[in-house]
Amino acid sequence: MLDLSFDYESCVRASEKVAWAIDDVMPPGTRLDFTRPFLPRTLAGRDELAFLNGRERRVLNQINGNAYLNLFAFVEEYILAVMTQHAHAELFGDHDAIRALLRFADEEAKHQKLFYRYVDAFRRDAGYDTEVLEGASDVASVVMSKSPIAVMMVTLHLEIMTQAHYVECIRDDDTIDPFFSKLLRMHWLEESQHARIDALELDKLLRLASPAQIEEAFADYLDLVAAIDGLLRTQAEMDARVLSRATERTFAAPERDAIVDSQHAGYRRTFLTFGMTNPMFARHLETIWPAGAARVRGRAVELTS
Repeated sequence: MLDLSFDYESCVRASEKVAWAIDDVMPPGTRLDFTRPFLPRTLAGRDELAFLNGRERRVLNQINGNAYLNLFAFVEEYILAVMTQHAHAELFGDHDAIRALLRFADEEAKHQKLFYRYVDAFRRDAGYDTEVLEGASDVASVVMSKSPIAVMMVTLHLEIMTQAHYVECIRDDDTIDPFFSKLLRMHWLEESQHARIDALELDKLLRLASPAQIEEAFADYLDLVAAIDGLLRTQAEMDARVLSRATERTFAAPERDAIVDSQHAGYRRTFLTFGMTNPMFARHLETIWPAGAARVRGRAVELTS
């Protein structure tokens, strides 16, 4: 069981205090500023592509930022479905839990709509054809086919990771587009409570789990990490194609491969190892099963090599 110092009621109260509306954050018709980078360097691809000039680097950063928001909208498809399922399981049970879970689901749907609005605006304003991952519902089905504990572990990973991205990389970076930073601040405000609800839901599952089920969950979690990694590679390949179109430049095969490898390494760090090695997430895993936590640490090292 996890050592938790909060409950569902406190999560609802905190969420109510920071609630926001999409149109207040990004009114319809908002134009994007393509004169600034969107992502901080710590969340973008590796900064080692010497054959790109300054403008090309900025364009790649913007392509990266657009994909970053789309990836969040992408994974929130399954999170929305999971929280709706968990709320249904609480019917006639804990009313505070139902309120927290339904609010969680509503906020995830709102985040999806906000990020897809941004992706549509990027497509409209960029001046070149864009590519981002599609098929979120298919991926959601794959995620939800795994054990419930593994699904909640991945969800907790993503929610804690989201908070760390904003606090550690975005909040104090004045070099990136202020509007992009604002979107992620609003996302962070609500995700802070989501991570707590994830932990509460995970704890409920763990109370009923056998050692064999916990071992299975860690195996499933690592399988999902591998599946996400494959999607990130696909997005990196898309980024290389989009950059070529945006800059009207044909890259030689070694240059194209370097772009893909750089983008893939950045996505791995941002969406996988940033969460897998987060101290809070690591402490939760250690509490659940030390041997499993060690496997996760080992896989994180492999992903960075």
